[in-house]
Amino acid sequence: MFIYIKYDADGFITAYQNTEAAGYTKVFILDSWINQFAQYPDKFRYDSTNQTLLNPGNLPDLSLGELNTKYSDVLKTSQQAVQSATILAQQQTVSETSINQLQKSITELALSQSAKGTA
Repeated sequence: MFIYIKYDADGFITAYQNTEAAGYTKVFILDSWINQFAQYPDKFRYDSTNQTLLNPGNLPDLSLGELNTKYSDVLKTSQQAVQSATILAQQQTVSETSINQLQKSITELALSQSAKGTA
């Protein structure tokens, strides 16, 4: 497939389009590169000596859609962890209140038993 590109002094792509226009250079892009090029056009270079487009060869395997899905999954898991931690904290507060009431009751019972023993 042919596309039309603009590139900087180092050969990195700065703009591209599908139609011919002034200031754009016509280049052939391999079909297998199209998805990567659409996501990372500024990572590709144009070799003006050989008049070819160069793939950097080290682009991520994930598409932006896949990356967004993974991010959403992590966010959902994080939210579930926060909810679980909140519930646990609430339960600990209830338990602490119950323990304090139990200690108070035991202390009162001990004091009343002690008072009966001395009377």
